[in-house]
Amino acid sequence: MPDELWIAGLVLGGFVIYVIAKVVGYMRQSERQWRQVDKSRLKSWDDDDEDR
Repeated sequence: MPDELWIAGLVLGGFVIYVIAKVVGYMRQSERQWRQVDKSRLKSWDDDDEDR
């Protein structure tokens, strides 16, 4: 029984590490893409929430 618990813990730990690595990778990719955006073409607008 304890051996099965260790294996389950290792599998769960590996999955958590995999998910964290994917999220960090997507964040870095998003940051690279944002740096490449032509920000002079972006439009600004007033938020509707400010009027309330």
